[in-house]
Amino acid sequence: MSPAGLFAMGVLVTVIFGAGLSLLVYGAILDGRDEARRKAEEAERASVARRSRPRIARDDPDEPTDDLPAVA
Repeated sequence: MSPAGLFAMGVLVTVIFGAGLSLLVYGAILDGRDEARRKAEEAERASVARRSRPRIARDDPDEPTDDLPAVA
């Protein structure tokens, strides 16, 4: 193979490899943005659920629970 043909083949392989690698990098960037958005939405949903959670009535008021401080 001539030196010019070998150089052209090297350039072609480099361009194909670069295009494939750039698609992977771009996909990773988009996945990172999507993950950040999903985490923000999940945190917002958790805070809304925490605020709107109804209080649960206890069956036995004399039984100690973990959510209330102990009375001396």
